Amino acid sequence: MITMALACALAQAAAPALKVPYGRLCNSSGPLVAGDGFVISTDHGSVQRHALSSEAKVSTAVAWDGADLLPKPQDRKIYTLSAAGTIPFQWAELPIDLRTVLDADGQGEQRVAYLRGDQHLELAGAFRKRASVLGEIVHSVPLIVGAPPASAGEGHEAFRAQFKGRASAVYAGANDGMLHAFGALDGAELFAYVPRTLIPALPALSDPAAPARTTMDGSAGQADALVGGHWRTVLVSGMGMGARGVFALDITDPLAFADGLRALWEFSDKDDPAIGHVQQAPQIARIKGAWFALVPSAINSAQADGALFLLGLDKPASQSWSAGVNYHRIDTSGADATLPNALSKPALVTAADGSVTLAYAGDLQGRLWRFDLAARTAQLLFTARDDNGRTQPIFHAPVVVFAPGGGYLVLFATGKLIEPADLLPASFLPQSVYAIHDRLEVPAQPVQSRAQLVRRTLSGKDSARIDYFAPDAKRGWFADFPLAHDDGERTTDSPVIVNGNVIVDTVSPGAGACESAASRMYVLDALSGTLVEALNIDKAPTAPFLAPLLVEVSAATGVPDPSGAAMASRTFAVVRPGSPAGSKPATFTLHFPARRMGWREVVNWQELHDAAIK
Repeated sequence: MITMALACALAQAAAPALKVPYGRLCNSSGPLVAGDGFVISTDHGSVQRHALSSEAKVSTAVAWDGADLLPKPQDRKIYTLSAAGTIPFQWAELPIDLRTVLDADGQGEQRVAYLRGDQHLELAGAFRKRASVLGEIVHSVPLIVGAPPASAGEGHEAFRAQFKGRASAVYAGANDGMLHAFGALDGAELFAYVPRTLIPALPALSDPAAPARTTMDGSAGQADALVGGHWRTVLVSGMGMGARGVFALDITDPLAFADGLRALWEFSDKDDPAIGHVQQAPQIARIKGAWFALVPSAINSAQADGALFLLGLDKPASQSWSAGVNYHRIDTSGADATLPNALSKPALVTAADGSVTLAYAGDLQGRLWRFDLAARTAQLLFTARDDNGRTQPIFHAPVVVFAPGGGYLVLFATGKLIEPADLLPASFLPQSVYAIHDRLEVPAQPVQSRAQLVRRTLSGKDSARIDYFAPDAKRGWFADFPLAHDDGERTTDSPVIVNGNVIVDTVSPGAGACESAASRMYVLDALSGTLVEALNIDKAPTAPFLAPLLVEVSAATGVPDPSGAAMASRTFAVVRPGSPAGSKPATFTLHFPARRMGWREVVNWQELHDAAIK
C-alpha cells in the first residue's frame, strides 16, 4: 500500500527504539574497502591507505593518514547548506538562524573555529579535548569514487570522456559532524560537508561535559545521474545516528566542489517523520525516466511500519519537499508496534534499458517485501521464522538472481548485531539463510511457511536440485546456521553472488561476547542451496562484526575436452578488518563450467532468425 499523507505517519505508534551505541560494539576496528591495489582502513580518528599485494596481503606501511594531513583551520574547504544554497562553514558566512543554534553560550564564533580544527580553546580546557581533529569514523564505510563508469544512458559518453581522468577520492563520515573527501592518492582533504540537519548536534562536540555521541556515521552511495538535464556524479549519504535523514552532493569534480552544483538537497524527519537514522548507503536509480535516491526508512523511524523513499535528485535546494511531487513514500503494513522495526537497504532489479523496476527489502520483524517502483506498491513475500515460529530479523540487503523458468530468487540471511543487547546469550536464537522464489504474480502469492521451502544443511551432504516449476514445486530453500543456538551465529552483511554461488559471512559472539567472537563463511549454490565450501572458523576478536573483503587473487581455465567444454576456477582471499597487516588471508576456490558445453546443429537457423526479428 502507499500512503502520502503525513498525518498517517504521525498517528501511527512508533516501534521501540534500537539502542545503537556511540562507539563500535566491542570497540572493534573500522570498515575496510579496497581500491585498485590498495585498501582504505578507518580506525579511531584516522583514515589510512595501505598497499594491497596481488596475494591480498595488506602492507604494514601506511601510505598516508588523512588525520595527519588536514589543512590549517583557516584553509580548509568546509561547506554547509542554507536557504540560499551551499555556503562556506565559516562564522561570517552563516545565516542568523544557524548562528543562533551555535551561539547559545556566546561562544559560537569560537565553536565554529574549533570545529574547523582550531585547538586554542581546546588546549585551554574550555572546549573538549580531541585525540584527533578528524572525528572518529565509527560506522561509516568509506566510499571510493574514481572516473565515471561505462555508459549510463544517452549523452553519458561525452560526460565520461570529459572526466575520464578524474582522480579517485575517498568519502567518509566522521564524528566531527562532517562528510570528508580525501584524495585517494595522497590523502589530502579535498573538502568537507556539514549537513545543515546536523548543526543542532554540533555544540555538544565542543562541550567537555556533554556525553559522547555519534554525529555523522552514515555510509554514502554514488552514481552518475541526470540532474537538471546534465550528467553529474551524485553522492547520497545518511547521517547515521546523528540525525534522521539523508543529503545529496554533486561530486562531479571533488577538486572544485564549490564551483559545481555542490549540495543538492537535504531530506530529514522535518520533511517526513517516517524517515529514520540511515546508516546503510542509499542507492541511486532511474525509475520511469526520472532519477531518484532510494532510501529505506531505516532505524528508529517515527512509525512502526517501514517505508521506502524515492527522493527526486532534480529537486532544487530552495524548493520544499512535497509528497507525490518531488518524492514518493511506499509504506509497508502490519508491523507489530510493540517490537523494534526498521526497513533494510533494498536489492534493486534492473531492466534491459538500465532503469529499475522492482526492489526487495526485509525488516527487523522478519518480513521480506517486494516493491513495485512504478506502481508505488509494497507486497509481502515471506516472513522468516525459525522452527518454533519465532521471527528472525532481516537487517541487511538481499541479493537477487534469475530463477530457472522465470521470476527471481531473493536470497538473504537473518540476524542483527547493532546494539549491546545483541551480544547477550538471550539473543542467541536460530538464524538462517533463505532463498525465496518470487514468481512475479500480481498480487504476490506469499510463501506461507518453511513447509513450502526445501530444508538444507550446512554440512555438505545435500545434493538434489530444485525444480521451481514442477506441479508440487517448492518456493525456495533455507538452511539454519549451526552455531546460532550455542554461540549466537548470525549474518554480518549482505550475501554476495559469484559465478552462481551465494557467499554468506557470519559471526558468533560466543559466551564471552567480544573476546570469543568467531567468523565463518559459507559458499552455497544459489539455486539449490547445496553447500560448496565452508571456511574454517576464524577467531577475530578485534573486528568480529564487519564484513570481510573478497579479493580475487587468481583465475584459470582448464583444457577443453573434445566437445569444447572446460572447467574454470577463481580463487578469492578473505581479508578481514582488524587482521594484522601483512598476515596471509584465508582463501577459497570456486569451480564452474566455461567455454562450450556441447555442440548442436541448428538446421533451421535462418528460419528461427527471421522469426525472431519480425
